[in-house]
Amino acid sequence: MFVQHDSHQTLSYRGAAGTTRAQDGDEGAGDSLEDAAHDEREHARERLREESGREPTEEEVSEWLRQQTEGY
Repeated sequence: MFVQHDSHQTLSYRGAAGTTRAQDGDEGAGDSLEDAAHDEREHARERLREESGREPTEEEVSEWLRQQTEGY
């Protein structure tokens, strides 16, 4: 989940453990595309876990991600 802070629009990412990682300027420059994909899958897994009350399968996570990006 991305959160906007202050008027200079620093974005933070709240991880599954509740930790926050600022992404302002060069601080997030070390993140790779693989990291972003992993974070996206973890977000999907967390959402599905909350909705269903159980651990989702990989197929369910992939399907949820497909549905979310289908309109783009």
